Amino acid sequence: MNKAKAQNQEVGRQVRREMGRHSVDCSEVQVSASHGVIHLHGRVRALRGHEEILDAEIASFLKSLRSRQGVRDVITEWTRIV
Repeated sequence: MNKAKAQNQEVGRQVRREMGRHSVDCSEVQVSASHGVIHLHGRVRALRGHEEILDAEIASFLKSLRSRQGVRDVITEWTRIV
């Protein structure tokens, strides 16, 4: 495995860990990373009981990702399920 592919896989693992820190169900979100750009595809929803804070949780999650070293951009192509 080359160095770039290993780095992209590590970024994917970090994104999944960060998802677990927020009240957002990202179980239907696929993560890919390439050269510091993170792509998030799929469906996202609030965890049960956290529906009223979904927007704030998503904003916090994305801010956290963008602040990570080596992340140049985060592109979301997901559908919000309410």
